[in-house]
Amino acid sequence: MLSNYKHISFDLDGTLIHTLPEYRQKIVPSVISELQGVINDQRHIDKFWFETNRDQTIKKCFNIDPELFWELFRKLDTEEKRSEHTVAYHDVEETLKKLKQMGKIISIVTGAPQKIAEIEIAKINPDCYDFIFSVRDSEYNEKPAPESLHFVLNKLAMQPQETIYIGNGDEDCYFAKNAGVDFIRIDRGEYDYDFGDGPIKTIKSLNELF
Repeated sequence: MLSNYKHISFDLDGTLIHTLPEYRQKIVPSVISELQGVINDQRHIDKFWFETNRDQTIKKCFNIDPELFWELFRKLDTEEKRSEHTVAYHDVEETLKKLKQMGKIISIVTGAPQKIAEIEIAKINPDCYDFIFSVRDSEYNEKPAPESLHFVLNKLAMQPQETIYIGNGDEDCYFAKNAGVDFIRIDRGEYDYDFGDGPIKTIKSLNELF
């Protein structure tokens, strides 16, 4: 499956790192309650957590100014709390080691803020990847805008046709498509996305890459 690619690029949250669901079920309502917003449907918490256009969800579903929401959310989403509620998926280290043994260049391109990305990436053996990049704390627009992935490709001297991006979310799919690279969806069973014809393949485990 990966023989035509020199560069394997991964999303982080929901792809390599699992955030326990009780975390979002606690922190998001806490922010909404303190800002006197509303939760009319508990599914909106998952919509916010997993889907794109989060500012729109905050406004329409929670009736809160997104700027106020993010200010409080980032205060409550501390490094300590996030670390306590995140683990690497069981198939990650073995998969990354195999890819390195195959001579692949491995990058991780995440929409998570740098401080969260550092906590999460600490769950993964640093010998298993070559480069990590946080889009959120860069000069580039967030996923699915492709400029950050183009930056990573240039940094690693890789071409789009040599690259495949692996992620769990719809924003990952459009991120890859907009950058001109192929996309594999990993379905961790956490959320039901609508991908259309975006992925070249859908897998349930990283072990299926081999």
